[in-house]
Amino acid sequence: MLSGCGEHNTPLTLHTSKPEQRVQAKPVLNTNEALVLDTLIKEDASPFLTNLIPKDIIIIQTEARRSSLPNWQNIDARAQLSRQRMLQLLEEMDAPKELLFVPVAESGYNPYALSPTGALGLWQLMPKTAIELGATHRHGLDGRRHVEQSTRAAVSYFLKLYERFDNWTLALAAYNLGPWGVQRRLNKTPWQPEDGLNALPFPAETKHYVKQILGMIALEEQGELTFSEPLKTIDYPITPPIDLTHLERVSGLKKNDLFRLNPELDYQHYLKQAITLHLPQENINRIEQALQKDKNIFKPKFIDVKVKSGDSLWKIAHRHHTNIAYLRKLNPRLKPVLSIGHTIKVPASRSFATTSHKANPLLANGRRIRYKVKSGDSLWTIAKKFGTSSKAIARINQISVKKLLRPGDRLWIVARFRPS
Repeated sequence: MLSGCGEHNTPLTLHTSKPEQRVQAKPVLNTNEALVLDTLIKEDASPFLTNLIPKDIIIIQTEARRSSLPNWQNIDARAQLSRQRMLQLLEEMDAPKELLFVPVAESGYNPYALSPTGALGLWQLMPKTAIELGATHRHGLDGRRHVEQSTRAAVSYFLKLYERFDNWTLALAAYNLGPWGVQRRLNKTPWQPEDGLNALPFPAETKHYVKQILGMIALEEQGELTFSEPLKTIDYPITPPIDLTHLERVSGLKKNDLFRLNPELDYQHYLKQAITLHLPQENINRIEQALQKDKNIFKPKFIDVKVKSGDSLWKIAHRHHTNIAYLRKLNPRLKPVLSIGHTIKVPASRSFATTSHKANPLLANGRRIRYKVKSGDSLWTIAKKFGTSSKAIARINQISVKKLLRPGDRLWIVARFRPS
């Protein structure tokens, strides 16, 4: 908990030999406060700090040095992968660049971060909020993990919050607590910047959140905290069918870097859906060179399919122009009796009529699971399968624990373990 101050810079009155004459003295500032005040009166001072009292800024700087600087190297390394694209959007939307400190507090610049309440991505958008702001999940691309879609959604929301409260401190609080929660508390206890950050009439968690972001901005103003030069990437359209893991190897990227640069991807194979990747120019050059030699080089040789009701090995083999012996060779752990929903590796057919379910490896390695509801499922049976609770699943997906599930529904699950 940060400790703040009360009223500051109260004008002092000195009496001269003539009682009717009064001279207003300037407030006495210590060296640190004077340095901060000098920073705030500059023409290019951050609008997030200009209305704050100097003593508050010194306190939040101290706290930011303690909490943010020790982890800054790792956060900065992750931020390099997406900041160029985010900066371009901020410029297009005429939004302050200081907003790029928000993902530090929200996700540590990890686009795969999923909170226990279901908030996802760099900006930790909730499912319903994301849909309302245009960050949708469709065709195997998740808008909440998508750098541009999520940033456009979050920044447009911030601009609306600023327009409503006319103050960046309150806009930050509203992003964390919700605009109605902020307004309700302000109606009971009005607040102005000169009251000090400790006087904010919000829960301790929200006040800490606001101070954390403002503290990092204050350290940047002092030159103590800076982002490294972002990685420059270019939009590169891809025509399906495509095996992204093979493309990654040919491009010269390190393992899984393609999925770090393009966190919106759900799958490793896109068989029918055209996508756009964001890659450095040197890696695009290698891809183009490979395509010139063989235009089919990135077509997948194998895909994963899920067993459907009524399927048998013979039917699956016939459907994919192969035989049972080869299927057993591709799937050495294949059980004698097929289970509905079980995944089987098969040769990629020429028509690519089936859908690939091989997940983005950075999703598969985590505890975040996108589950497709099967016949007979309930929140209780799903929760038991993944070591969680019905309430947790309902909270993440913003549904009632009494909701009737239908086969084909999709649910986010934070699993404690995966079923064998």
